Amino acid sequence: MKERNKSIFRILLFASVGILLAQTVLLAVLGNDRQMRIVLPLVFFFVELATCALMVFCTLNPQHNYNYTVKRVDGRWRWERIKYGPDPEGLRYVSAGVCVLMLALLFAVISAAVLWPNLVGEGMTAVAVVVLLTVFCITYCIIESKLRKKL
Repeated sequence: MKERNKSIFRILLFASVGILLAQTVLLAVLGNDRQMRIVLPLVFFFVELATCALMVFCTLNPQHNYNYTVKRVDGRWRWERIKYGPDPEGLRYVSAGVCVLMLALLFAVISAAVLWPNLVGEGMTAVAVVVLLTVFCITYCIIESKLRKKL
C-alpha cells in the first residue's frame, strides 16, 4: 500500500513539474515586454518551487511540523500541540502530491490571468483559486483526520 501511494505521489509530482515548466515557458515566450519575459517567469518559478518543496517537506516530516490548536482545559483556553498519527500506509504521500498539484494549478491560473486578461478575468480567477484551495484543504484535512483516528 505504501509503495502504491509513493508512486501516486511521484506521478502527481511529475504532473506538477510539467505544469510548472509549461507555465514558465509560456510566460517567457508570450510575455509582452522584457519584464514579463524574464522577471515574472523566474519569480513564479522560484516561488512555486519553494512553496511546493516546503509543503512536501512539512507533510512528509510531521515531526518537524509544529502545529498548535487552542483547547479548553479547566475552563481556560490553552495552546496545545497537535500530535500527528503514524502513517504506515503512506497516506501523507498522497496528501503531499495532491497539495503540490493544487499549488501548481493555482499558479497556472494566475499565470493565465496575467497572459490573457481578456479571456481569464478576475472573477474566473477568483473562482478557480477558491475551488483549488478548497480541494487542497479538504484533501489535507481528510487524510490528517484519518491518520489522527489511528492514534
